Amino acid sequence: MISWPDELVASIARRRSVLFLGAGISMNSENAQGQRPPSWHGFLKAGIQKCGGAQTELKRLLKRGDYLSCCQIIKYKLGHDWVPLLEETFLSPKFIKSEIHEAILNLDSSIVVTPNFDKIYDNYATAETENLLKIKKYYDDDIPRALRGSEKQRLIIKMHGCIDTPDKLIFSREDYADIRSKYANFYRAMDALILTNTFLFIGCGMNDPDLSLLLEQYARSFGAAPPHYLALSEKRSTEYIKMLESNYNLRILPYSSADAHKELLDSIVALNERVEKKREEISQSNLW
Repeated sequence: MISWPDELVASIARRRSVLFLGAGISMNSENAQGQRPPSWHGFLKAGIQKCGGAQTELKRLLKRGDYLSCCQIIKYKLGHDWVPLLEETFLSPKFIKSEIHEAILNLDSSIVVTPNFDKIYDNYATAETENLLKIKKYYDDDIPRALRGSEKQRLIIKMHGCIDTPDKLIFSREDYADIRSKYANFYRAMDALILTNTFLFIGCGMNDPDLSLLLEQYARSFGAAPPHYLALSEKRSTEYIKMLESNYNLRILPYSSADAHKELLDSIVALNERVEKKREEISQSNLW
């Protein structure tokens, strides 16, 4: 079980936290046929198979872990077939929410940020909150108003877009370059969130260029700032953990990936219990 720090529990209880949901959360879902959303590696591997002509370069990029370049070239090769590939991967399968989505929603965080294109958590959270939920993408110009929020509303930020608008997804090397120049104000808003809230990263690694850049800037600009938290299942060396903690000002919360990451689900359920208890204590002391 994850040993949740008291500081993190208090931040979530006071709704001074941001839950960051990576692709690993969506991969807990299934559709009626038992299919699961692919990892980034899995999506690119399937995309390569749809490309005509020589595939040696693409396979080399994929093996090397250069996902952005691999994705860019697949997009070029597929042309008009690119958007249909995205839709058949992330929209058409009709993935259904899983238990971990329920546990995450029960934390009742004011803000959830996700790079995921799918709508699994979005649809579930919207239905459960009776539409008292705002969903904003990186290109929306009213994000500052949404961030102010209200006591009745919750917010989901789709930092790389949504499958509803596949032409605006941030997925390739070119896409990442465009978003940094065209939507610089969005990154200013994310910087403000990272500075003023405690982030809990769930179901993700550190291979997203946007995420790495944001955390590196935070860590370098505010050396004495409190850490953010990353739940990490992979077995990593002591040196790798030290690198994450030093470069990104992260505190790593390890857990076992056995039995389809069941320990992560159990840990979030336990976190819910601690958060609810803390909220009761806070309400009695009026220290909101």
